[in-house]
Amino acid sequence: MESNYKIRNVEKEDLTQIFQLEEEAFKPSHYPLFVLRQFYDILSDLFFVAVNEHNQIKGYCFGGIDHNSKTGWVFALAVTKPEQKRKIGQRITIKLLEALKNRDINTIQLTTTPDNSSAINLYEKLGFEKVTETADYYFDNVPRIIMRLKIK
Repeated sequence: MESNYKIRNVEKEDLTQIFQLEEEAFKPSHYPLFVLRQFYDILSDLFFVAVNEHNQIKGYCFGGIDHNSKTGWVFALAVTKPEQKRKIGQRITIKLLEALKNRDINTIQLTTTPDNSSAINLYEKLGFEKVTETADYYFDNVPRIIMRLKIK
């Protein structure tokens, strides 16, 4: 089912709602609010939200760039549970990928857990390929799959 949600750049006032969604989606391994604020301060041009007609955040996605390796990164993607399966995650990720592709990068990478089949399917649909699996990527004994999208 398609959605009529608007995708836009993050605003500082969005951060509290984003944090609530971050907690819901990734607890206990979620980004603290102060880290989201710092991402906003340095990466707001690569930080997007999906909002409904009441300006309620129903999803977000943000990334960054490693200029040394010319690699873009998708750091986080989350959609509220009631709004999943409505292509919000796909639309917001495409917006981030477009923003990253306009930079001087060769690849875009991300990580996800091996059991997150919804995320893996979405990323594969967008052209990402599994590169490797790391048993302790975040030093928390939780395996992560690294996925890559070649740009050039």
